[in-house]
Amino acid sequence: MMQLINLDHSPYATRVRILIRKKQLPIDIVAPTLTLKTPEFLAAYPLGKIPLLTLDNGQYLPESIAIMEYLEDAFPAHPYRPSEPLAAGQSRVMASFTDTHLAPALLPYFKAMMLPEFTFDQQAQHDVVRTALEKFNQWLIANITLENHQVTLGDMVLAPTFWWVDVTLGLYSNHSITDGLDALNQWWDWVRSDADVQRGINEMASAFTAFQSQRS
Repeated sequence: MMQLINLDHSPYATRVRILIRKKQLPIDIVAPTLTLKTPEFLAAYPLGKIPLLTLDNGQYLPESIAIMEYLEDAFPAHPYRPSEPLAAGQSRVMASFTDTHLAPALLPYFKAMMLPEFTFDQQAQHDVVRTALEKFNQWLIANITLENHQVTLGDMVLAPTFWWVDVTLGLYSNHSITDGLDALNQWWDWVRSDADVQRGINEMASAFTAFQSQRS
């Protein structure tokens, strides 16, 4: 049986867990048996990242987007990659925005959580995140009508990373960075109404709470 090597707090692993559950796939979700970033882990998995999909033939796939695309192709029932070209393109825009705009903007906040000695210009980085979110809010207004929108791979990619926006920036600010971004906030309420998306978010929240307890 295939296995997803997973960490619950990872937004990259969470997006894959969401897809596995939505497609009801017979894939075991397991924790890594090797410690991350050790020579042993890198020898087994040279790209050094979680999640990893271990296949029945012993091969494995790294990189969450590659895993999700593989699962769509290998298990075409209940597709979440739209067949209509424009909708498929819009789904890819959401995934691309997540990994090339939003996640890099959040990276300093993650570094600060992991490395107490790491410092950065909080106001400048807040502005970087806000600008990225404003641009995406405008894109949503022009391209996505939630009444006709079905959950796609793009939604599954964006939702776990978007959850971390308030968590990370909330450590440095008393207000929500999405104030006034109505289309984005409406999308966020809409996507969390999906039970599998919300389950993935709940798992991240629990893992983050456990991480905070360990550090206190």
